[in-house]
Amino acid sequence: MTIQTLPKLEQSRSRMSAFTAFRLARLLWSVFLFTPFLAALWISARIPVDRVPISRLAEGRWFIAAMLYLVVIAPGAFFWRERMYSGHRSGAMARTGKFLPGMISIWLALLSSAILSLIGCIFTGSFLPNMVPAFFALMLFLMLWPTERVIGHHAGRPKAVPKAQVH
Repeated sequence: MTIQTLPKLEQSRSRMSAFTAFRLARLLWSVFLFTPFLAALWISARIPVDRVPISRLAEGRWFIAAMLYLVVIAPGAFFWRERMYSGHRSGAMARTGKFLPGMISIWLALLSSAILSLIGCIFTGSFLPNMVPAFFALMLFLMLWPTERVIGHHAGRPKAVPKAQVH
């Protein structure tokens, strides 16, 4: 059994076709979307409407902690992605080996922020203000649907194999 080194791992990711990377990105995005949605449904069933919150101080502290986490982690993930492939602003396509880790880092940062906020709802026993960071993270997440323009114009469908021309 061998352990892959980082350069070998990057080479194996870069061999992934744009079509495969694009489909994998859409699949992961969908899974990441439904995770906090199902958690919010579970929490709404768990917290009764007439339950008295633990304390207003605990609500405020959890809200501030969740907002600080979102304010620090989400921009950090965006900056890391920009460092990985900064040429997309000039129209260059990102390699699949850098596209997936960059987008997954942003999606996980937003997902973890939403789940942290939802956990705050459980601990404090109230929906507001702790649902605000979760909704904010979800709105940012929805805007980051994977598109073809970053990894290639034909990423959404397999490329046709050109026929050999005989002269």
